[in-house]
Amino acid sequence: MPESTHNRKGKKRPRPTREAPPPVNPKPSPDWVPRLGVGLLVFGLLIIIAGYVGLGDVTASWPILGPNWPLALGFVALLGGFWTLTKWQ
Repeated sequence: MPESTHNRKGKKRPRPTREAPPPVNPKPSPDWVPRLGVGLLVFGLLIIIAGYVGLGDVTASWPILGPNWPLALGFVALLGGFWTLTKWQ
């Protein structure tokens, strides 16, 4: 039977102890981070609602997305707001 690596020739070696690293306090985010995040969320929601209420008629002649421009812009703003708020500490 192989010998234990911690008990060689009758001598016991002390096991190494692990020390927990000191807690790291993250630096707080600047004041503009939550304001920008909430602002983008509100802006995106308002643009999506405006697209359903009547802004879609204005953008119907725009190329590529047609009347769906407010919906696409609103979702991009919502995603930007959520992404910004994940950086808030």
